[in-house]
Amino acid sequence: MTRSPDWPTPERRKAGTVETHSRPPALPPFRLSLLLLLPLIPPGPAGPYRAALDLAGGELRFSLVIEGRAPRLKGRLCNGDDCQPFSAIRQAGDSLVFELADYAATITAAPRGDSLIGQYHNVGRRGPRSIPFRAARGSWPVVPGSPALLGDWDAFFEGTVAATPRILRFRNGSRGLEGTVVSNSGDYGRFWGAVEGDSFAIAHFDGSFVYLLAGRQTGDTLRGTFHAGLRSQTPFVAVRSTGRPHLTPPTEVTGADTSAPFQFAFPDLSGNLVSSDDPRFKGKVVLVDIFGSWCPTCHDAAPALVRLYRDYHKRGVEVVGLAFEAIGDSAIDAPLVRRYRDKFGIPFPLLMGGVSDQEAVSAALPQLRGFTAFPTTIFLGRDGRVRRIHAGFYGPATGAQHEALVREFRREVERLLSEK
Repeated sequence: MTRSPDWPTPERRKAGTVETHSRPPALPPFRLSLLLLLPLIPPGPAGPYRAALDLAGGELRFSLVIEGRAPRLKGRLCNGDDCQPFSAIRQAGDSLVFELADYAATITAAPRGDSLIGQYHNVGRRGPRSIPFRAARGSWPVVPGSPALLGDWDAFFEGTVAATPRILRFRNGSRGLEGTVVSNSGDYGRFWGAVEGDSFAIAHFDGSFVYLLAGRQTGDTLRGTFHAGLRSQTPFVAVRSTGRPHLTPPTEVTGADTSAPFQFAFPDLSGNLVSSDDPRFKGKVVLVDIFGSWCPTCHDAAPALVRLYRDYHKRGVEVVGLAFEAIGDSAIDAPLVRRYRDKFGIPFPLLMGGVSDQEAVSAALPQLRGFTAFPTTIFLGRDGRVRRIHAGFYGPATGAQHEALVREFRREVERLLSEK
């Protein structure tokens, strides 16, 4: 072997021509003790987590990401690559509290080694609910769906009286299998999950909606269970979609008495009564948005309504929101509606309609027939009469369907503005 000119040969060492290196000085005892203790100091909570809610019928998976160091922690909750930030992360004793203020919801969890163990809690429409929560450091694997599963499926969900139709939509995204569930009145948001053999499970959790769709594919048939909240379980069966109409059009879900102008009268966020007889609505095209701040689909619809207002207000369009909230007590509900208003920069009035159940809405707005969905958008002509009612909303999770609906809303506004 030919040595490099700088290779330290025995002759060069003896001649003293090779630079020698002394050992580094020994660490003082106290510094050595600190180094030995470092592995015992627990790491901060920052990092990605494989999170899950333990429902009565199965595991609802999602991802949780924490960034920063206490007391300046921040983070986000993700269904696949669809993420929303926590409004705050704070320390409470030995636990972390993840706040989702849009829905008056929290996840409270205590560190257990490399895991977090606790509860998800919010005030639902039928009272408070809590669901066991757990998370472990790391990321869920990316598992795409097979081509045989992807696409649309016409489903029927079992009911106490009759089965109800749904469309199950599967596709592959950057984080693996994703999709949505579409009903007569809109979609359930972005679902994400995985497949294992002929079985699949996709879920949606945003702080308000708690949904898990799990099943098995056998040829051109899917069978499984739709889980909502901690305990609700609804069996379903689905077949490959043929393209023929499977759902009732959203414009045919809710009807109205059109023999007289549409009437409403509710207090605004300052307690002042606002009614359909106010001068601001006279001779205008009016969009009445029946919504709830607790409703993620309403959050999907709000930006479209704000754009319509900003684009058409000077031409004679007014928008008014009627909030039907989880509690029905304005002292509790009004701050949530204000937060909703501020989140989307809503420039039109939001009125407090009452509690968020179908019977309450029907009693408060007796001209409606068959109200079922939040949100519901009512289009009024210049004479104040109902021209169109759209139940629900197709959110961004529906892709082209969402874009088509936004264009459809604009065409309807243009048509009503053209009426004399």
